[in-house]
Amino acid sequence: MKSPAWMVLVPFFLSAFFYFSTVMTIFAPLPLLLLFFRKGRALATLAIITNAAITLVLGNSAYLAFYLVFVGVPAFILPGALLKSKSLEKSVLWSLFFMVLVAFAFAGASSFYKHTHFLQDYTQVTSKVVDELAQALSSSTEGLDSSELEIWKQDLKVEFPSALIILALVLLWSNLNLLLMINPKDIRTFLGLDAHFFKKWKVPEVLVWPTIASGFTLVFDLGVISDIGINIFRVLMTIYAFQGLSILGFIFDLWGVRGLFRFLGYFMSVFLMLPLVLSLGFFDLWFDFRSKFRQS
Repeated sequence: MKSPAWMVLVPFFLSAFFYFSTVMTIFAPLPLLLLFFRKGRALATLAIITNAAITLVLGNSAYLAFYLVFVGVPAFILPGALLKSKSLEKSVLWSLFFMVLVAFAFAGASSFYKHTHFLQDYTQVTSKVVDELAQALSSSTEGLDSSELEIWKQDLKVEFPSALIILALVLLWSNLNLLLMINPKDIRTFLGLDAHFFKKWKVPEVLVWPTIASGFTLVFDLGVISDIGINIFRVLMTIYAFQGLSILGFIFDLWGVRGLFRFLGYFMSVFLMLPLVLSLGFFDLWFDFRSKFRQS
């Protein structure tokens, strides 16, 4: 059955619209991913270029770089990796690798163009982010003096790499989840997955050891080792948060939670009870919460 013309044309601007919408920014790659599976790589690549041009016109070069790293690269790499490897985990890792590679390329090109040092630019960016946050939260940060703001800047300077990787992982996980839910061209069958795959998904057991090791570096002040450890720990715990959410999805299905109540359950779990979600994901290796809830 031939697709309507609007289904082909909409992705050529919808991704940029999502990108600038704030509320739907995280789903900006989705229209491009759907176009890839429905119409092929050539049209999807053209749509990436078109949306990137719109982003540059409506924003600036920084907006364009951010769009290409967090939207363009996943939309281009993820579908091809899925078709080639037939593994969700490997596809996400390849996408993440190229996102980091392109981000470093942009950062290096910017430093070269401005005749500055990469670390100097990095410090300026993190300091600017803290200043903008302090300005946006001026009412709650009114009592902060310059020394406390400097502590914020130093903390962000240390943790900024993991923050960007976590953003990339959340973006990849969210769009991959929706892609498999929509199931264009019956991609789930091609990958050998069922509709409830994410509710049964588990983190590879081997990751528990680097998580424990990186957590151990946070107990003691080991300088650069602790700085690296906190970034590794935050990224790995984000992965365990995805497993915690998959367990919640399983529990909601088991209890028949649907619609608005299901949305509220996810919302409260992520924004009000995040430690619970992390604990469900991390300790599932030893307790197998799904089987326990099924038995009860």
